[in-house]
Amino acid sequence: MAVVFQPIVDLRDESVAGVEALSRFADGRTPEEHLAQARARGTLVELELSLLADIRRAAAAIPDGWLITCNASGPTFDALENERVAFDRRLRWGLELSELSAPAACAAARRISTALGCLLLLDDAGAAHSTVERIQELRPDIVKLDRLIVATYEDDVATQALAARLCDAARAVGARLLVEGVETPRQAALARDLGAEYAQGYLFGRPAPIA
Repeated sequence: MAVVFQPIVDLRDESVAGVEALSRFADGRTPEEHLAQARARGTLVELELSLLADIRRAAAAIPDGWLITCNASGPTFDALENERVAFDRRLRWGLELSELSAPAACAAARRISTALGCLLLLDDAGAAHSTVERIQELRPDIVKLDRLIVATYEDDVATQALAARLCDAARAVGARLLVEGVETPRQAALARDLGAEYAQGYLFGRPAPIA
């Protein structure tokens, strides 16, 4: 497995505010395929802990003060707390709660992320379990709007209504907004119109080694 990083930009000036750490596997299968297989086998926590360990080692090359985010399911939050995992305090760490994690497995995510000294991010808001209700319950620091929202926003009234509800919920709990999947200047403008502070996508950079 290799670790790559995709830039997260501040939409005020498109400067790099941080990176999301992502995994790539030597067998060519996607991370989603590996995670789905581990979920089916009941080994998801073990795989995610292994991936997070690799990410924490790779993060040694990241400049001081940058934000670095990485994904974790609800049960992995519990494991991180139980194992007292330490994060490099040179960096600002954010744990992205997976949209596939069932609500019952996520009740402690807010408390655990704070205890670990990490920001809590809600990944792929608008997809699966990443709902308005989850924003209201967990009060994340950053809400990441799912990439399909920006991809379909202009042509779909239902998407526009969903985006409005998610953005309103994020503002109500004091969370910042990050729009995923930004691939064109027009989509970057949409992210700004939605009131997002941050964006991520191929317009700004593809996942790559930190260099």
